[in-house]
Amino acid sequence: MKEMFTTGETAKKCDVSVRTIQYYDKEGLLKPSELSEGGRRLYTEEDLTVLKCICLYKALGFSLTEIKTIINENSNKEFFQKVLTEQQKRLDEKINDLKESKEKLKVIFEQLKETGDIQVKSIDEVNNILIKKEKQKKTDVMTYIFLGCYVLIALGGFPLAASIGGISPIIFASVIFILLLALVYYHKENSAYTCSSCHNKFTIGFLKDLFSLNGGHNGKYLKCPSCGKRGWLKETFKD
Repeated sequence: MKEMFTTGETAKKCDVSVRTIQYYDKEGLLKPSELSEGGRRLYTEEDLTVLKCICLYKALGFSLTEIKTIINENSNKEFFQKVLTEQQKRLDEKINDLKESKEKLKVIFEQLKETGDIQVKSIDEVNNILIKKEKQKKTDVMTYIFLGCYVLIALGGFPLAASIGGISPIIFASVIFILLLALVYYHKENSAYTCSSCHNKFTIGFLKDLFSLNGGHNGKYLKCPSCGKRGWLKETFKD
């Protein structure tokens, strides 16, 4: 004789509520194998296995309607593989949507931290800031790449120019200087700074960018044109 379990026992074994099992019965997902003389639902080990499968598929993001179809088609491997593939695609889309939402939330937090106020009023404004931030990130990467190449060229080129002799060192020094100016100009055209005191965002000129102290990830040591405070100011995107 098969061992039978009441609704409460079944719920406890599968870590769900009694109401959940009752709802699954109502929706036709999990019918009891028997009813007691008093009308109580009774479930077998096989029923527990079905309930565990329902909980698994629900945890994977399937709707109850989809779960019902999966259970009815459990012997069809091709169908099951197709369903899993489609669900994986849906989950990937949800993950991407959540990542985008997280990035938008991060924009609002950063703006609140930098300016002391939330200035964005629409999703279009947030998307516009994200585009600018992505451009700024690419600017930072390209700046470090150009700087690395510049250092390698400088270190490797001077000995070569010196070995050639004549005016080669002067020509090479001129080329290195022009490359340095181009690097500073590129950086200046794509960067801005926000004062940590008054939250004023401003840009700097070519000469200030060239001669200001650069602290790497700390930004540049600058004086805010609005409040006059000096300090390390991190780079941000231009408006």
